Amino acid sequence: MMRLLFILSVSFALTGCNEIAFELVRTAVEEVTKASEAEVTDTNILIAGSKTTQQNAPTSVELEAERQKRIQLEQQLAELEAQQEKKQLNVSRDKKKPIIKITRSGTVGPQGTIEGYVQDNTGIAEVLVDGQLVEVDSKGVFLVKTYVPQGGANVSIKAVDLAGLSSSLSVRLDRIVSKTASNITLESLNPLGYRVTSNQDALALIVGIADYKNTNASAIYADSDAKVFSDYAVQKLGIPANRVKTLVNKNADEAGMLLATRRWLTRTVKRGKTDVYIFFAGHGLASDDGKKMYLLPYDGTPELLDDTAILRDRLFNDVAAANPRSVTVFLDTCYSGTTRGTDMLIASRPIAIRALEQSIPDNFTVMTAATGDQTAKPLEEAKHGMFSYFLMKGMEGEADANNDDEITAGELHSYVQTNVIQQSSGSQTPELQGDADRVLVTFK
Repeated sequence: MMRLLFILSVSFALTGCNEIAFELVRTAVEEVTKASEAEVTDTNILIAGSKTTQQNAPTSVELEAERQKRIQLEQQLAELEAQQEKKQLNVSRDKKKPIIKITRSGTVGPQGTIEGYVQDNTGIAEVLVDGQLVEVDSKGVFLVKTYVPQGGANVSIKAVDLAGLSSSLSVRLDRIVSKTASNITLESLNPLGYRVTSNQDALALIVGIADYKNTNASAIYADSDAKVFSDYAVQKLGIPANRVKTLVNKNADEAGMLLATRRWLTRTVKRGKTDVYIFFAGHGLASDDGKKMYLLPYDGTPELLDDTAILRDRLFNDVAAANPRSVTVFLDTCYSGTTRGTDMLIASRPIAIRALEQSIPDNFTVMTAATGDQTAKPLEEAKHGMFSYFLMKGMEGEADANNDDEITAGELHSYVQTNVIQQSSGSQTPELQGDADRVLVTFK
């Protein structure tokens, strides 16, 4: 056991040269010396006391081996003491501060990493990162992982050598924040999917005007709304493609809209059998007193509503005169004089006008994008009008609240209203007039 203690102590002292090791070696030497002296004393007693035990006494060769071992230990201890004295002398004379080198630093999300090494001519006593001790290997290499907030962090690194001299270094860690991490993502519109029952006698008139001839105020994405809704008319309302008429931008001028209503629609309707669907995305305006509502055609002039715009009541009366079975109207417009952007349709009218609610014919169901004094907004993430996007998304099946494979006007309005209010932070509220129980979509 004493020999094992000695070997470990000498090895520790030779590699570390610290005071604990030297104490262990000294203890080992003293114990070996005491053991040798005790053995000599015990041997003399045994020789004097009894000749019968003479054969068990250590021989002179063994005693000499023990003496040589003690001498070897004393020499090794002397060498260690000399090395320690030399090291202590170097430490006392040390004027060089430790060197800190950073080999790698960076962040992945909130996780920051710093890797580096420290060097010193006398030896490193400790390395602290933000005041906390960190582990350093035999080559002076250290690795630190730390939390980095979104604003970034300065990490302080301090190295102290055996002489008590220190060096400090600050490492900046900037967290890379993804610009798209918090973006709102919306599902793409897709009219394909669930098959629906066809409505062979139905027809649809679809109008979308984004860019106007006589005003710079754009109804952003309105043309795209109309183009996509024409596919929903076929795929979700079950209307034959040859009974869908779509007017976009310059084709939706006053003459084009009136002719589509009075000539094409009137001649195409099967009296008492046809379900008519009208979709309009673009600018709307109300008269100064709010009693009249107008739809602005491509060539309409906001200042000349009576002469260049289409009165909503007149449009409804023209459609009703064709005697269809039912009429469902979707209006992604507002009448306040504001636009989908930040412009006013009439510069001399800086205050939004509240359009008064008007009555509709008995067999009409009308769904509008906003109340009389609100603005119908775009949904930038979808590149559509907010009302139009959720109207079409609801037709895909999202609005079938009771899962009976039918979507009524009430269900569709509820779905659209809920989502539009959420996305507009309550500044836009779609409205419904007419028969909420009318079935619009029937899935097979």
